[in-house]
Amino acid sequence: MKRFFRSILGVTLLEIMLVLAIAAMVIVMSIRYYQSATASQQANTVMQQVQGIIAAADNFAQPTGTYSGITSANIGPLLPAQGLSLPWGASIALSGAGANTYTMTLTSTPPAVCRLISGKLASNRSLTITGACGTAAANVVVKYTANP
Repeated sequence: MKRFFRSILGVTLLEIMLVLAIAAMVIVMSIRYYQSATASQQANTVMQQVQGIIAAADNFAQPTGTYSGITSANIGPLLPAQGLSLPWGASIALSGAGANTYTMTLTSTPPAVCRLISGKLASNRSLTITGACGTAAANVVVKYTANP
C-alpha cells in the first residue's frame, strides 16, 4: 500500500517571526537614518544663518566701528526672510556686548543638532561657544569677537 503525502501549504510560525524581525530592523535603521539626516540638515541651515548674521553685523558696525548697538531688531532687516528663526521653531537672539564683540543665543537647540553645531563652530577662531549639549534642548551662546 502506497501512501501519498500532500505537500504542506502555508508558512510556519518561525518563518513569520523571522520576517517580522527583519522588517523591524529595517524600520529602526530607517528611523535612525532619518533622524540623523534631519539633524545634519538643521545644523547646516543654522551654520548658513550664523554666517549671514556675521556678515550683516559687520555691515551694521562698519559706519561706527563698534558692535555695541547690535540687537535682533537692528540685524533682522538685513537678513533674508526668517533669518533669525531656527529650523526647530525657536529663534536667534542677538545682543551687542562691546566694541568688538556680540553674542548670538540659539534657543532650545536639540541635543543632536547642538553637538553638530558646536563641532562646526569650534573651527572658527572668532567664535566662542558656551552652553553644554546634554540630553535635553539647551541654549547655545555663540560669542563673536572681531579680529581675535
